[in-house]
Amino acid sequence: MVFFDNMKLRMKIFVFCLLLIAVLSDPSTQQLVDSEKLHNRIALDSAIAYPSVFSQKSAENEAGKLQSRIVSGTPAVSGQLPWQVILKRDEFDDLLCGGSIMNECWVLTAAHCTHLFSSIFIMFGTVLIDDFRAVNMVATEFHEHPNYDPDTLNNDVSLIRLPKILKYSSTIKPIPLVTSAYAGSSFIGHVGVVAGFGLTDDEYLDYSEVLLWAQVEIIDNSECMRVYGDGVVIDSVMCARGRNNSNQGICTGDSGGPLLARGNNNEIMQIGINSFIAEDRCTEGLPSGFVRLTSFVTFIANTTGIKIK
Repeated sequence: MVFFDNMKLRMKIFVFCLLLIAVLSDPSTQQLVDSEKLHNRIALDSAIAYPSVFSQKSAENEAGKLQSRIVSGTPAVSGQLPWQVILKRDEFDDLLCGGSIMNECWVLTAAHCTHLFSSIFIMFGTVLIDDFRAVNMVATEFHEHPNYDPDTLNNDVSLIRLPKILKYSSTIKPIPLVTSAYAGSSFIGHVGVVAGFGLTDDEYLDYSEVLLWAQVEIIDNSECMRVYGDGVVIDSVMCARGRNNSNQGICTGDSGGPLLARGNNNEIMQIGINSFIAEDRCTEGLPSGFVRLTSFVTFIANTTGIKIK
């Protein structure tokens, strides 16, 4: 510990105060201060319009300061991604996976998130990983795809039936699923959005305390196949990498969350499920794998009774 001479310390404080007064008196600096206040309000008040997760401007504004989020993600505002859910083994456990609300009775996630579990604790309508005020339920009925393979993660789809009707609100809403009309679309080159509370860095094994989202670009499966092999990357898998060659993407704990994209009419829809990424290599910019939902429209419709237009 270092002890400063009292007189020198007083002089330093006096000089600092003079500099602070001068800076705050500068009109240009005052604008920056006001902008920072506005940014803080946006982060805390979901009633203020938030930037679209698909906005090019939003991505460019964040690019310079993103280092170690979802990976390289942006904190979500309350209500911005109202279909996102948190899966835990129980109320007091750490993060298990993510998922998405299909309707008031069903949640969609990855099969490896429910495999061999008898019950799962689900949280709705929150952007905080530990939110005691969040709507929650304990689900015990899971419908994994009959051809799910835990070794290759082929057919990594699971449907969770909720034990009671979920009430919608400004922070709890379903996400429309991609329809069979897009069965012929590869989505290659499309901008996608992923979100979750998963690890933000390969070395620091801490889950994010807030919901983070990031932009990815859908790529040809052949690029992904070179990393994971053709036994893993089959036709019902979709691959993506960070937008503009960034290291943005999913990591451990983000599994089961939705991959979003815009449709032909500019509507936001879920086209995939976060499925896999190279272990301990989330920040290296490697491609990540997703369930291609157009391959499972019939299974989802037949299991849930949801009419997917």
